[in-house]
Amino acid sequence: MNARRLVLYLLLNAVVSAAVAFGVLWLWNQTHPLLYLPPAASVAQATETELPLALSPTPPAPSATPAVQPTQMTYIVQAGDTLGSIAERYGITLDQLMAANGLTNPNVVSAGQTLVIPAAGAAPPTAGPSTPSLLPTNPPETPLPTSTIDPNQPAPDVSIRDVTGAGSLADEVVVLANDGGTVDLVGWTLRDEAGHLYTFPTFQLLNGGTVSLHTTSGTNTAIDLYWGLAGAVWSSGKNVLLSDQGGNLRARYTVP
Repeated sequence: MNARRLVLYLLLNAVVSAAVAFGVLWLWNQTHPLLYLPPAASVAQATETELPLALSPTPPAPSATPAVQPTQMTYIVQAGDTLGSIAERYGITLDQLMAANGLTNPNVVSAGQTLVIPAAGAAPPTAGPSTPSLLPTNPPETPLPTSTIDPNQPAPDVSIRDVTGAGSLADEVVVLANDGGTVDLVGWTLRDEAGHLYTFPTFQLLNGGTVSLHTTSGTNTAIDLYWGLAGAVWSSGKNVLLSDQGGNLRARYTVP
């Protein structure tokens, strides 16, 4: 009798346990539906077609670096400047300087004129717009005296007549002649294309008169002026340029 009850008790206990387990599983399935996993081929196809649209990184836009434009330089012509000396100062050719400014005559340039230095030019000289001459130059009078010549007389016609003793400091002379009305040469300049510059003091050159400018040192007279340099300036083929007080080129002479 005791054994029979024990068996019944175990069976009842097993049925109750199974019912509880079934109830728990049924409740789990109701609250946690199974996920559907597609076949491997479908997953691969979705990876090839759909995923790139959503997950492919957007390529970064190329950074646009603006090209660096060269800074355009300008130069204001000073009294005594020539196109050749300006081109040499900035490390460019005379043709480049003339082309950049639409110039056709290499001998025509005026003080105060603004020139464009093409991009091929070197950086502006650190010494400022006026580079010191290779050899000492005579300082102009400050301020320059005002000419007292009668403005109603005939216009002067000053020319460079000759250069003698080229290459010898003791003998070098530039001879100027005036075939027009009397002119006061104060503020006029005589120069080459390498930077050597002479500024005339107060000096009246009469009609038909001449004056000799010596490269060496000496005492000025009524017919002789002295530059006061320590070395010769002129040589065969060099250009001698004479400009008036306003920087206008008045005469040009090539040393034979």
